[in-house]
Amino acid sequence: MESDTYIEIMPASGGYVKVSAIDARTGTEVCIVGSSKAPQSELERVAISKLRFVMERNAGKKKTPPDEDGGSGILI
Repeated sequence: MESDTYIEIMPASGGYVKVSAIDARTGTEVCIVGSSKAPQSELERVAISKLRFVMERNAGKKKTPPDEDGGSGILI
């Protein structure tokens, strides 16, 4: 990733941990849950991979123009 990524690992109940990955530039945050017995490097790798996926997906999204009444709902 081009910008800094912050990783936070928090214990969760039942032998699991919650891992958050945050992009410092955009503030985009993703979370995963994994086994507390898994290697920390593997948990971080998965969280960073998810963050990359979400950021690439969000970069490809195009803003939809508002509909006639000014809202941004979906026209079916």
